Amino acid sequence: MVEDQKVKQGEPIALLVKEDAALTLRAATANLKLREAELEQAKATLAAAEVRLAQPVHREATLRAAEAELAKIETELKNLPFMVRRAQAELNFAQTDYKRRLSAKAAVTQRSVDEALTALESARAASEELEGRKVSLVAERKALKARCIALQRELDLLTEEIQARDETVAIIQAAAARLDQARVAVDQAKLTLDRMTIRAPVSGRIYRLIGHPGSSVGNMLTQTTGYDGSTVVTMYQPEMLQVRVDVRFEDIPKVSLNQPVQINNPALSQPVTGKVLFISSEADIQKNTLQVKVDIDAANPVLKPEMLVDVTFLAPEPANDAEAEKEETRIYIPRNMIEQNTAGQNIVWIADQSSRTARPQIIQTGTSPGGPLVEVTNGLNLTSHLISSSTADLEPGDRISITGETDQKGN
Repeated sequence: MVEDQKVKQGEPIALLVKEDAALTLRAATANLKLREAELEQAKATLAAAEVRLAQPVHREATLRAAEAELAKIETELKNLPFMVRRAQAELNFAQTDYKRRLSAKAAVTQRSVDEALTALESARAASEELEGRKVSLVAERKALKARCIALQRELDLLTEEIQARDETVAIIQAAAARLDQARVAVDQAKLTLDRMTIRAPVSGRIYRLIGHPGSSVGNMLTQTTGYDGSTVVTMYQPEMLQVRVDVRFEDIPKVSLNQPVQINNPALSQPVTGKVLFISSEADIQKNTLQVKVDIDAANPVLKPEMLVDVTFLAPEPANDAEAEKEETRIYIPRNMIEQNTAGQNIVWIADQSSRTARPQIIQTGTSPGGPLVEVTNGLNLTSHLISSSTADLEPGDRISITGETDQKGN
């Protein structure tokens, strides 16, 4: 880019170092994929939790296993009397056999007697074990019944499954929120990367090159006089150029809106025309002038910003009396701005731009059919600045601070 180069809207005018922004975008994109995977994982967990809640086969399997153990205990308790009777019979036989062999000790060997004694002790132990098994089997049956009741209750309530489903729903909501945050981070990273290429905001011409190759943008230490550290270039639109004219106070009454003017400069082959756009409200008390903005009718490639020109205000063409009366300028002000002084005269409060003080101005009003606006026939002109805020405590000569302008209704 060079100064006064013509550019179109959106055309690149400067390139910033974008490696950091590109890495930030890559990190944000990776984080986005991670958040998407977390959300999908949470959805899969929710699907499994809903299946476990709708079809709790794991609860039913545990319950059926406990019921099978209970049935086994019940069967053992039913068979226990028969087993006791058989053990008692075996014990009686062992006792009889031992006594018989012991009485015939002379006819049998000692080993045979010992074997009979061993069989007797085994039968006695088996009988005693069966006698004591009933107590333990009854206790086991009681515990298994309680376990079956608890498992059935868990199957009916499915508390853990409902909790798992609800917790997974909350996890999905949190994962979705984190995913939205990741998407925002990606969009921000893309925007930052895109801003590494500075583009022309409008079609126009380059006015000044502020940032030079190698300079740091956005650093307060690199700011230039009149510009902050983020300014790279300044632009202007030739078709939007205006002329700022300093008009002496005594010549202001001769200036009117849309008044034709002639603009001249030694660089121009011939003067260009324009018209008065508006009269500024800011006066230069050192020069005793008031600024008047002039609009140029047709853009001229010779005219540049800050160029000094000579402006000649042309008198408007004379009009007949009917047209003059028809085009007579009238001044209307909001009715609520009009007050009365002690003499019964209508007054309004005027803001004196040069001294920044308030002063009352006596006015004369015309006939008005009613409404929010009243015509002022005498006492005001187009450059008068009325005070629209509360004037109840104002005294002539009070210092005032001008904060802005209001609309035609005083709002």
